[in-house]
Amino acid sequence: MPKSRHHAPPAAGVRPARSERTRLELLLAAEKLLALHGLRGVSLRQVVAATQQRNISTVHYHFGSREALVYAICDFRMPAIEEARAARIARFIESPPARAERVRELVHILVEPTAQPVVASRGRSHFRRLLAHSFVSDGMDLRGYIAGRYDLGIQQTADLMRQELPHLSRATFGTRWALLIRSMTYLLANLETRAELLSWRKAKKMLDGEIDAMATAFAGFFAAPDGCNKDARRRSRAPATRKPTKR
Repeated sequence: MPKSRHHAPPAAGVRPARSERTRLELLLAAEKLLALHGLRGVSLRQVVAATQQRNISTVHYHFGSREALVYAICDFRMPAIEEARAARIARFIESPPARAERVRELVHILVEPTAQPVVASRGRSHFRRLLAHSFVSDGMDLRGYIAGRYDLGIQQTADLMRQELPHLSRATFGTRWALLIRSMTYLLANLETRAELLSWRKAKKMLDGEIDAMATAFAGFFAAPDGCNKDARRRSRAPATRKPTKR
């Protein structure tokens, strides 16, 4: 897997050097194009053209390859998401809500930080749609790049939620957690798309309301009985079938 050439985003109020400005322009242009056309639907020439650069060697200089450019977008966006989630987890551990509210709050902790790019750009982001493509494209292993780099908060949230759901087997919890991750990814991509068409006031209201509804819905989803255990008990109570005797 190619490694991205990590560059931290410029500090607020600091005018970046010309090289850094060019790099950021390429990064943002690529993010938008990939979000709109998919991980396999964008060439480096299109990225260069979108920034009105004259030479494709510019993108090779800053990123090295197409894959590294995509990974660099993750390096640009994911740290803020992880930082926000870590802060929420710390508050949860220090002062947990009432037991009946914990699973719902943990879904909030998982989902809300993922909307950080949408909030930071006041509804003009593209990163959530880019990530959604990683679930349907085999162009590159974007999820594999994120795993181990930017998923510590996700793993911690899963561990905390598992403690609150002793009625679920490990297998059932794993299945439901995977469904939550996929659903969250697609729902956030949809919210990002819709937010782009609204004023920020309306977009923020929509975002807050639907994330809250998402947390409520998935809390109920996780609270549901373990169907695997129920099926296993039903099979254990079923009478043994008798083989027909030969005459």
